[in-house]
Amino acid sequence: MNRNRVILGLSLVFAVVLNMVGAEAMPAQGDTAKSFKAKDIRGQDVDLDQIMKGSPDMVVLFFFSTKGSDEFAIRLAAVDKMYGRKNLKIIAFGYKEQEAALKIFADKLHIEYYILPSGQVDADGLYGPISTLPVTFILKNDKTIVSVIQGGGETSARLLTKVAETYLMQGKSTEAKAIADEGAKAGEDKKEAGTVKGTALVLEGKLDDAEKEFKQIDSKDGLAALALQKGDTEKAITIANEAGPNNGYADTVKAKALMRTGKLDEAAKVLEGAASKPAMDFQKSETIVGQGRVQQEKGKTDESIVTYEKALNLNPYSITALSNEGAAHRQKGDLKKAAETLERVEKSGVAPDSLVTMMLSQVQDEMKKANDTKRGELIRQQIKDLEKRYQELKAAGKDKPADEWTTRPLVVAFLPSDNKSPVFFERAGTDVALRREIESKLQASGKAQVVEREMLDKLLQELNLGSSEVANPDTQLKLGKVLAAKYLGFVDYSQAGPDTLMYLRMVDTETTQISANLTENLKGADDLGKFVTKVVDGLTQKIAGDRKLQGLVAKVEGDTVLINLGSKYGLKPGAQFAVLKDGEPIEVGGKKLAGKPTKVATIEITEVDEDLSTCKIVEKSEGAKLAKEMKIVELAKK
Repeated sequence: MNRNRVILGLSLVFAVVLNMVGAEAMPAQGDTAKSFKAKDIRGQDVDLDQIMKGSPDMVVLFFFSTKGSDEFAIRLAAVDKMYGRKNLKIIAFGYKEQEAALKIFADKLHIEYYILPSGQVDADGLYGPISTLPVTFILKNDKTIVSVIQGGGETSARLLTKVAETYLMQGKSTEAKAIADEGAKAGEDKKEAGTVKGTALVLEGKLDDAEKEFKQIDSKDGLAALALQKGDTEKAITIANEAGPNNGYADTVKAKALMRTGKLDEAAKVLEGAASKPAMDFQKSETIVGQGRVQQEKGKTDESIVTYEKALNLNPYSITALSNEGAAHRQKGDLKKAAETLERVEKSGVAPDSLVTMMLSQVQDEMKKANDTKRGELIRQQIKDLEKRYQELKAAGKDKPADEWTTRPLVVAFLPSDNKSPVFFERAGTDVALRREIESKLQASGKAQVVEREMLDKLLQELNLGSSEVANPDTQLKLGKVLAAKYLGFVDYSQAGPDTLMYLRMVDTETTQISANLTENLKGADDLGKFVTKVVDGLTQKIAGDRKLQGLVAKVEGDTVLINLGSKYGLKPGAQFAVLKDGEPIEVGGKKLAGKPTKVATIEITEVDEDLSTCKIVEKSEGAKLAKEMKIVELAKK
């Protein structure tokens, strides 16, 4: 008898365990919400997938009972009145509630958002098991669950603040501030609501107003973040230390300040502690992004990608997490994955910033070039030829070119920097993206030709030249001749207090002297595209602003003259040149000196090819005959 009871008891326990294992858990943050179709109490069709096609800011799913959910329902009604007519959709589920009771509930509380009666949707099957009411899910426009708010009491005092925080994650500061204020009025946690509002003010650049808000709620972590925003790392660390031992976001701000000063190991320890302390979701996401950035900087690229995805579970709108992950894939050489990751920014409903736009454009261009088989074969052959020329030049010495009169094409090759103390960028890949953009815009300007990055990287690899060897003037001279480059460009960065400085220098490959220096401050450069345009404009002015081209007549056919200068020099139709005739040699002190050349004709370019230009004769001295090898000099524009 006792044995049978034991067996029965074990069977029941086993059955319970099986039921627990087989039962689906309630969807969690980061999961994808399940689709459904239904009719609400007013007869309106409610289709989650159709609603998502409208790209709403967010969708709120609210599971409730008419008993004890009034406060929640009223708060959602306030949000609905503020933004529901625009792009925020609320769908309420009357859990085990009939249509008649729900209509009375909606009329009493003046609710206008969707309310679904029991039986329209299998709530427990799709979003359960639901054991405690109310339950609220906040969804992103791809059905990703951004937040789960379960139960009443203390958790109910966060509803509006969570909606405000979601708007903050999207970068929509106006909505975030308004709903945070509404939350504070409704009795929600004033510190959390104030944190959202203060951070939204920082996003808007209203730093003084943000400081007042943070002081009002006594937010040390907010004030520390504000100090860091202003570039004062020491002050940020000091304030963060005053926040107490259990403030996760204060630790995160401190770690970010340490990273900016190059103290990565110390920052990693602080971030590890911060991850286990309380903070709001957008703050926790920053903590995890920081951990990924340290991993990435230490060469743990695969680990950093996993970490960034964890951060995106907390804040799926994080541009920093997505761009850092995209940079990590690019660093690994996985251009397809890099592009897909960067494209997720726009799909999230958040406007891409200038860095994401720049990186995505560059990655897509690199993908096209990588898929061009003929181009790849041509580059491989060019690399072989260049390597052979380099070795020949190395063995032969530094001979001068046969034609010393013709201006060398303004070709620039950007080489790896030998900077020993690189700047730490919180946005991974910033340095690479800026350098690539400078190369691209300089090439597009038509005032200089830039040696292709792919070709240059492969050549240096084949020649086994590291940055220290490239910095050697003798090596630079050889590389310049091999690449037919007039200048070698180097881009370096340094940190000067709150300022991040870019140094761009151009080394003349004939003299190995620095011919142009440019310094620009990245601080406050919100639009990196405009920043690069300014850099390139300054650079071209320095290396090509007052340059007068010299060349030779290549061929004369009647009134048509061909010259040995073409598009490589940035020439366009309309440019004019003086044709010179060498003067008679002058003998002085037993030495013969070249006579002063005289102008005998003016020619104007009508067509431009890569290496040659076709010209017409505009004027010519009486009796002058133009011939091959005669010198030409560019005339100033009228």
